[in-house]
Amino acid sequence: MLLDQGTTWTEQAVWDWTQSFFAAKGAAVTAGVLAQTADAESMARYLRRCVRHYLVDQARKTPIGAVRRKLEELMAASPEFERVPEGTAGAGRWQLVGDPQPPYGGESRPLVAAAYAVPGVHAVRWSSATRRAPLARDESLVAIVRAVLKMAAGSMELSQLADVLVRRFPAAVEAADAALDEGAFNRAVAPARDRPDVVVECSDRAREVYEQLSPSQRALLPHLDNPIGDRAQVLGVGRSQAYAASGKLKALLTELVLDDGLRDEVTMEVLRLCVVSP
Repeated sequence: MLLDQGTTWTEQAVWDWTQSFFAAKGAAVTAGVLAQTADAESMARYLRRCVRHYLVDQARKTPIGAVRRKLEELMAASPEFERVPEGTAGAGRWQLVGDPQPPYGGESRPLVAAAYAVPGVHAVRWSSATRRAPLARDESLVAIVRAVLKMAAGSMELSQLADVLVRRFPAAVEAADAALDEGAFNRAVAPARDRPDVVVECSDRAREVYEQLSPSQRALLPHLDNPIGDRAQVLGVGRSQAYAASGKLKALLTELVLDDGLRDEVTMEVLRLCVVSP
């Protein structure tokens, strides 16, 4: 992931990164283990989370990481783009505003061509060599992303869009980063729901929560944000009873779902289980 050009993961590289992690985070992690874990299982979860966050932080300091951050900030602030909603194919990916679009699974070549075809794009240069220059002006980047998504006619992961931008502005990436193992980098900076190890952990934790919910609570959870009348209809009770049941369910979820970096992912998996098996 974060190796010198031409190198790959070796036992020595693993030890180097392990030492780097404990040099930077050892004291805080040790304190966290003592204060926040109760057994070997919870300690393992805590350590995996700490290591993942550390690697993500390190990855984001690279030029490619900077491109991803810039893209995400720019698209989140623009009314032209939106994420595909949950419960839809390609959920979480980026698309042009409109009806949910299917995930793009084609080659990057036509997307890069579309990026190059956008007229009037000028690189921005700093007079200082100590700062990383932006790819281009914000309006140019918005035009490029718009053209790429239009060419894709679908939704795209942030990593896919970043790859197109890096190919469009090859000078923005240092030689060492050009040789990074893309799969390893994407695993490090990917949303938690896309990491296989995290998916397994979230699935196990969500199943534990799901099994502690009553049938009526499982039926109610997918409608918890709906108007009270809808919730009452789902439960087959009056509005006051629906209010009470909703409050109890929210309190129970707060108690059962750990307040950590995986809370949102676990909650969404519990919600999915309730939808497919109410």
